[in-house]
Order: sequence, then structure tokens, then C-alpha cells
Amino acid sequence: MQENSDPPVHRTSEIFLALKTVGEGERISLDGLTRALGDRAFGLLVLIFALPNIIPMIPGVSTVSGIVIGIVGLQMMIGRHAPWLPAAIGEKSIPRAQLAAMVDRTIGWVAKVERVARPRWSFMTRGPMHVILGAMFVLLGAILALPLSWVGNFPPGVALVVLSIGLLEDDGMLVAAGHAIGIVATALVLALVVALVAAAITSFGWLTA
Repeated sequence: MQENSDPPVHRTSEIFLALKTVGEGERISLDGLTRALGDRAFGLLVLIFALPNIIPMIPGVSTVSGIVIGIVGLQMMIGRHAPWLPAAIGEKSIPRAQLAAMVDRTIGWVAKVERVARPRWSFMTRGPMHVILGAMFVLLGAILALPLSWVGNFPPGVALVVLSIGLLEDDGMLVAAGHAIGIVATALVLALVVALVAAAITSFGWLTA
């Protein structure tokens, strides 16, 4: 009987936990992290930079997260097979201890979403839908880059986690759910921005009256 020689397919949570051992030294460059992610780098980069936005853990990370996720989405839209980061971003590094702490604090989220994920509706992750998925990454990344509080970052962060795990697990149904969450998150953030602008105008008008 012929043995199956195909390499085992690792679940997202297994690869995510392995991030703690990537590279050497006390800091990991974003370029080095990207290269270590291999053929699943698009989804994993989005997941890595989305997760800090669903936990009030690292102040100020949302702007960098949004920029990286937006760059990843743009490259998906133009059909690149592997992500590339500009030198100004790729040369930046993060402390290994901080990355490990983020992994430990968010692995539960990854595992919960992963438990419902399985290969299905593959058309949602390929061809034209792959481009649309990239466009959603760009949109949600742009929202994360805005100077909003954690409350404003949480909804798009959740959408990005669901979308990225759906992409990684080839689960088109999960990707569809992520698109729906992303649309709702965008509407909520727009409502929040409109409310803040209205409050500022009202306050300014009261101060100058």
C-alpha cells in the first residue's frame, strides 16, 4: 500500500504558537517575521497585527497595525504571491517577549474561531473574491490607522481576525461572516466618528458663542 507522503497541514493555532520561537535574539524584525511565515504569510500577517487590537494591551499599536494590514491587502489586490514590506516598515522590530505575551493572551481567541473552521466555500478565498478580501483588509486597516480608542479598534479587529483565520483555513463561510462583521464594524466606526465630530462642533460653537 502506498503511503501518503504529503506534509501535515498545520492548524492556524499551531503556527501561531510557533511564532514565539521565530528567529534569534531579543527582537524580531518585521521582515524576518514575514519571511518566516512562508506560504501563509498574507493571512498570518493580518492575524498577527489584528489581534493586539482586540485586547487593551499595547498602546499605540493600532496605527502600525492598520498600515501593515493595508499594505498586505493592497498586495493581495494586485495579485502578489507573497507579501513584501517597505524597508521603512520591514526594518522595524518588536521585542520577542512582547510578541510571546501577545500570542499567549490571544491564542484563546484563535482557537475559538479555529474550532468552527474547516475547508468549504473555497471560491470565497480565491480568484476575484481573493481581490475583494484584499480590499476589505485595506478598508479595515485604514480604520485601524485612525486615532481611535480601543473601543473603536475592537470591531474591525474582530472582523480581521475572523477574515484572516477564514483565509488561513480555506473556510469561505468564515470569510463571508468576516465580511459581514467588517461591514457592521465600518458602520459603527463611521457612526462613532460622526458623533465625535458633532460633539466637537457643538462644543466649539458653545465655546465661541
